[in-house]
Amino acid sequence: MAVYTLHVPDGSVPGDPAALEEAVLVRDGFSWGALIFQVLWCLYRRLWVAALVLLVLTVGADLLMTWAGLPHGVIAVVSFLIVLLFAFEANDLRRRKLERLGMSLAGIVVASNRNEAEARAFSLWLAGEPPRDLPRPSSGGPSRSGPDRPEPPRGPAQGGTPPVLGLFPEPEGAR
Repeated sequence: MAVYTLHVPDGSVPGDPAALEEAVLVRDGFSWGALIFQVLWCLYRRLWVAALVLLVLTVGADLLMTWAGLPHGVIAVVSFLIVLLFAFEANDLRRRKLERLGMSLAGIVVASNRNEAEARAFSLWLAGEPPRDLPRPSSGGPSRSGPDRPEPPRGPAQGGTPPVLGLFPEPEGAR
């Protein structure tokens, strides 16, 4: 299962089908296309500055390491690590670009593929609610103080139990 984010134009209201004409669905996480076709992936996604920075960084690092006389194996490993880091961050760069273009994050959907994610996100949007398809805590979990924020933990001074660190659900009693 993968996580997808839905981005719509700023000011769009859930239920408005016109907003879906310009909506963009972005998969969260690693991008294989960005790993294999780094600069071409950037150009295809219209990330001009990212393409330039990536090109200058990889070529500059290669030239600098060659000039320093490092072995070819070290140069290859460092180049691969730069590309790997880019592949992990590529979709986040895309989200930031959408934000700069006036697209706001409208929701999050979990699905097994892009078509399923699109169908879920669009159906939730058209039903008049923003897509928030993430797993919810069980009924015995913490109460929610808002739509996206859990209630802050209460300490003994506020009349609650002290917060617990670690894997145990209950604080250990007095001995």
